[in-house]
Amino acid sequence: MANSGVLMTTDNAARALGGEYQVFLSFRGPDTRHGFADFLYNDLVDAGVRVFRDEDELRIGEVIDENLLCAINSSKIYIPIFSKTYASSKWCFRELVHIVDNVSKSDVEKSILPIFFNVEPEDVKLKTPLYNDAFLEHKKRFPEEVEAWKKALGQVDEIKGWNVKKNQSQAKIVRSIVEKVLEMLEIKHKSVTELLVGADDRVKELTDLLYVNHDDVRLVGIYGMGGIGKTTLAKLVFNQLSSHFGKCCSFLENVRENSLTEKGIVHLQKKLLFDIVGCGFVEKFKDVEKGMRSIGRTLPTKKVFLVLDDVDNKEHIKKLIGKFSLHSGSRIIITTRNTTILQVGVQGEILEYEMRKMDYGHAFQLFCRHAFGADFAWDDFHRLSSDIVSHMGGLPLAIEVVGSLLKGKDKAFWKETSVGLRKYQRKRF
Repeated sequence: MANSGVLMTTDNAARALGGEYQVFLSFRGPDTRHGFADFLYNDLVDAGVRVFRDEDELRIGEVIDENLLCAINSSKIYIPIFSKTYASSKWCFRELVHIVDNVSKSDVEKSILPIFFNVEPEDVKLKTPLYNDAFLEHKKRFPEEVEAWKKALGQVDEIKGWNVKKNQSQAKIVRSIVEKVLEMLEIKHKSVTELLVGADDRVKELTDLLYVNHDDVRLVGIYGMGGIGKTTLAKLVFNQLSSHFGKCCSFLENVRENSLTEKGIVHLQKKLLFDIVGCGFVEKFKDVEKGMRSIGRTLPTKKVFLVLDDVDNKEHIKKLIGKFSLHSGSRIIITTRNTTILQVGVQGEILEYEMRKMDYGHAFQLFCRHAFGADFAWDDFHRLSSDIVSHMGGLPLAIEVVGSLLKGKDKAFWKETSVGLRKYQRKRF
């Protein structure tokens, strides 16, 4: 179980995102804390899942405390990691009893997703000495609890889970577990590059502007030039906040491009409705006007979180979210290069958020991650790297493209690229 420091970290994160956990991760620290459990925890958090991480060896006292019980009660998915020394922990078993009991008695659907980490199902079934010997030791000290522990272990062992072996790719298994959790929680996670720099402050600014804990309706427009990172920021915020809206969230990418034909707009309308109400409830329509009427009957009845990405015309907003009143608590993000569409008109006031260029320090770090796979430049490339970054105007997309292009190339190619960028910059200005 977590000590006070760990508990404060996870608890504060959960409170900031809504006050409840979605996943309860239980493991024997010495076996997996700095490996599999840590990878899984961080990937789940990065995917926008609110996770309670429990480390049994940090527990103090003999009784499960109130904070831990609250975390178990509020979670919807429980992931116990059965490892080689799992059975030596009384806390792992006490916790497992509460998890099984909570799942069986809950009015809402809850699930256990067991992971067998370098152990065999036969071990967990107490058919080998690995777990059975540990139970014999526990029986001497906790005779009144052991039978309940065995029963809980038996129930969980019947559930299909993941077997993790030494010769397997842990990254692939973690990815499959995260995908399963997102599917079960119905979180529509958007893929974002792992090589992000300087995004945390912007995410906080935008989430503060959206303030999902208030019941008003808010529309926020992220504006800035192409390649500056508007879509990436919108995806990060969408991943972080979508769990507050259950099924009722939708991310519509490339609205400008898709709206070039009526068929494209109709496709976006259908996707929006499918995301919010599911395929079985989407009305069949083939033209934009019918799509607008269908959306008009749906959105006012749902608290929604929508992202309209790369919009360049007010008509796009009108055709996708209409002029009708949105349900209280709804949030809309619009990304655009065209600030005129953010003026009052279609859905009332749109709060504006300017996407600023990256400062030099963050731009240089981002470039190095793509060009060198590190946060710094190689000594003999440092000056060239600095020159190249200074010519790219703090645009993340350009920095990523050029950095990736230069990776592994010789110094002559770097110099040629630097000269070309300098000439291009002079021509522009």
